[in-house]
Amino acid sequence: MLKINKVVLLSLLIVLFGWQSRLFAAECELTNKALESMPLVEVTFHRADQSSFSIKAKLADDLYTRAAGFQRVCEETIADMPILFQFERLQKPSFHMNNVVAPIDIAFIKPSGEIDVIRHMKPYTLVLKTKRYYSSKNPVIAALEVRRGFYVDNKIQVQDTIVWKPVSSN
Repeated sequence: MLKINKVVLLSLLIVLFGWQSRLFAAECELTNKALESMPLVEVTFHRADQSSFSIKAKLADDLYTRAAGFQRVCEETIADMPILFQFERLQKPSFHMNNVVAPIDIAFIKPSGEIDVIRHMKPYTLVLKTKRYYSSKNPVIAALEVRRGFYVDNKIQVQDTIVWKPVSSN
């Protein structure tokens, strides 16, 4: 019978765990070419109580940037920089969380600026048998992805409105 020294076994586990954690850390980037190419927009939220506030977000307004989204981007970047997906025409888009490392909340925005629905998206894992897709209830013109909890923390609800404009270079 083979006896394994406890120190050797513990050392092996530490090496294996360290190797796996480095692999996981390599799966995300603080930024990428798609995110860097997105222009900034000022996004203003108008609540039902007539209060409002604004944030800055990246604008994904072409096939390349919309396809990239937050894929392989680290959680810190997701928390710091929302992405507004703007579509050329009304549609019922479907979003997935493949290659996204952190949970995200997404608001689907009607042409009037009114929020159609807010979805809480979870990262896709290999344990799941099917990939989950997140969609609007009605055709929309845009969708805003933010860190998990942003809409609750800021008291943003369905039927509140979201408008955006380019950030001036001045």
